[in-house]
Amino acid sequence: MKRLCVFAHWDRDNIVDEYVIYYLKALREVCQTIIFVSDSDLAPSELTKLDEVADYKIAQKHGEYDFGSYKRGFLLAKEKALDFDELIFANDSCYGPFFSLKPIFEKMDKKKCDFWGMTEWEYTPVQRDGIYILEKDIKHIQSYFINFRPSVINSDVFANFIQNIKPLNNKYEVIAQYETGLSKILYKKGFKGAVYFKEYAAKDKKPLNSSIMRINEDKFPFLKTTLLKNEYLSDKEILNQIDLINTFETYDKDLIKNHTARMRQKIKKPNLYRRIRHKVLAGCSEDTRLRVILAEKRLFLLLNILFFNKLKKF
Repeated sequence: MKRLCVFAHWDRDNIVDEYVIYYLKALREVCQTIIFVSDSDLAPSELTKLDEVADYKIAQKHGEYDFGSYKRGFLLAKEKALDFDELIFANDSCYGPFFSLKPIFEKMDKKKCDFWGMTEWEYTPVQRDGIYILEKDIKHIQSYFINFRPSVINSDVFANFIQNIKPLNNKYEVIAQYETGLSKILYKKGFKGAVYFKEYAAKDKKPLNSSIMRINEDKFPFLKTTLLKNEYLSDKEILNQIDLINTFETYDKDLIKNHTARMRQKIKKPNLYRRIRHKVLAGCSEDTRLRVILAEKRLFLLLNILFFNKLKKF
């Protein structure tokens, strides 16, 4: 089985971090070819880091998020007529893998499907009254790791989808139109999807705790980087959480700690109001959160109008 991986990268500081290098090396166990595509302008010294782990490198700011990188990598593969049976889209939004990917592929190779991913999600961002909220939608394959088989790769619907990827305003639109949209289009055309990890219920109310439990108890291979950028957790709390992951016999936890420390340097600590609000809303339903957010927006808008009118009198 010849697999090609298009790996999407973006870094605030235009760096290829060491946790990314580790991830790419792990992908080498299951992929024959890796195309690294960055939405950052990387210096030659950064690109040199990829010499042993990527076969092709593209590094140029395009502003189309991960799907823009996926598009560029796929089109390059077609342009060069690269030989592959399966196509993987993966990105740098995860630490890991904490376990070998080989057993996962061995298990999923037995599934009768046209495409599969690590996880699926049943919510999609929808804009309402000027803010984005999550609404239930179809269960779609999450695009941080998704594998396509020849039936999809060689289809007109997939080619048209890739070629029509364009810049969008924000990540919420990308999720709605491209991540959710891709699954919708493929399902509509009769393609069958599958997922490796099908548990939906959180094991803990806090997303970070739940994710760590899944790694430790279910051998899930990844941890989303965004969970460690939580502005409501102190640096010490973050380090304590990292140490709870019990798979570090093979994975160097300093890869996570070093990247997290760099990312958290520019995190703005929440003020007292936001901290109180966060605690109050933590145990509320999505519907209650939405009502509070909309009420806040209307209140602040009213206060702004009143304040602005008073200023005009001076």
